[in-house]
Amino acid sequence: MTQISTASEGNAEFALQVRQAIQLAMYGTTQVAVLLIKFDELKHPLGADSQTSTSFGNAIVLRIRNGLRESDTVSLLGNGQIGVLLRLVQNPQDINLVITRLLTQHIEPAQTNDEVVALAPRIGVGVFPDHSETANGLLDRARNDLAQAIAADKTHNVYIPQTKGRIASRLWMKELRQAIVKDQLFLTFQPKVSLSRQQVTGFEALVRWQHPEHGIIMPDQFIPFAERTGLIIPMTLWVLQRALQQCRAWNESHLDLSIAVNLSMWNLEAQELPEQIEALLRDSGVAPKNLELEITESSIMNDPERVIRTLKKIRELGVGFSIDDFGTGYSSFAYLTKLPVSSIKIDKSFVKNIEADRDSSVVVKSIIDLGHNLGLKVVAEGVENVQTMELLRNFQCDEVQGYYLSRPVNADMATKFLLEYGTAATDRQTTIPVDRPPANPLH
Repeated sequence: MTQISTASEGNAEFALQVRQAIQLAMYGTTQVAVLLIKFDELKHPLGADSQTSTSFGNAIVLRIRNGLRESDTVSLLGNGQIGVLLRLVQNPQDINLVITRLLTQHIEPAQTNDEVVALAPRIGVGVFPDHSETANGLLDRARNDLAQAIAADKTHNVYIPQTKGRIASRLWMKELRQAIVKDQLFLTFQPKVSLSRQQVTGFEALVRWQHPEHGIIMPDQFIPFAERTGLIIPMTLWVLQRALQQCRAWNESHLDLSIAVNLSMWNLEAQELPEQIEALLRDSGVAPKNLELEITESSIMNDPERVIRTLKKIRELGVGFSIDDFGTGYSSFAYLTKLPVSSIKIDKSFVKNIEADRDSSVVVKSIIDLGHNLGLKVVAEGVENVQTMELLRNFQCDEVQGYYLSRPVNADMATKFLLEYGTAATDRQTTIPVDRPPANPLH
């Protein structure tokens, strides 16, 4: 039976359904379409908080449902619009046929409790992957298309299929999936250094792609695509597995340190994530305390309550959490005391300017004080010179990370770095000098 959502479920639920439909379509040849419908001159706006409005809205939703397939979804949105999600679209031209059918359905007036209403629908459309590969992108496209139709006094704009972008997207997705399967990905490691002990406390694992034709591809070129397509989920599991294997190798060499891995919003939405992490820890033999997962403010704020539940399950395993790029969001302060995090990482956009920019310096010092007052460890990333490091030391920042200490390097060079400067658990007392970068081949 065709699914129907009410206005009380709102835009967030509809967006989640769109996101899930896109994720499924990524692994096939079908398309996904989002239609946003708005009716002109209604006495009782759809979604308004009244019995008449609710009754009328449900009647319109039922009418729309009759023109759809069992797999499609109709949602009465809270902004006076109706959202239609078309899954498993086989032929792009079918979208225009559905639009025509919906318009035909509304030729006849609709009956409310107290009057007969002539309907004047306007329809906006967004199609995956032609218009966007994300739920927000499709919804934005549909909203813009709806606004254009209203401005032009048209019922809708005819959808014209695009093929070039879709084919390129499919090829890129196929290559990236093969990169995961064929071990074309590899890890680099960037150290985190304690300012008080001047010793390495752990590494952040960062993924790279060794493309057979294009050489090494940096993460900013393929991670956003992996996040849009859902490939970030298997990719992150791959990174976790390899990072834990390397951490075990270091631990077996009596180098007791942690390994940090980044999680995306997609990872946090997977209900099975706690069980997957537990299995990876068990298989690797790494103690949970030696794994730290880094999450961003944006991934938290997408669905805070759900994320908090997921994080708490993982935290119960003994795994640590850090908020990455802290300071670039706008809402995490409200949830910071609720999140089971043990540290925050100040975004490098603030750190790199603290010598010359007083505002950046004040922000960094304030974040450090806030973190300490909440009992959190504070890490500053993006340290590129000794002056920045010394200023952070004066601010009593706990740890630093950046090119001044070391660029991300392969496991062998990271091990050399460890053996030269030691960790908090080793007997070596050699410390990282404060007047120059370490004398090693990592630069």
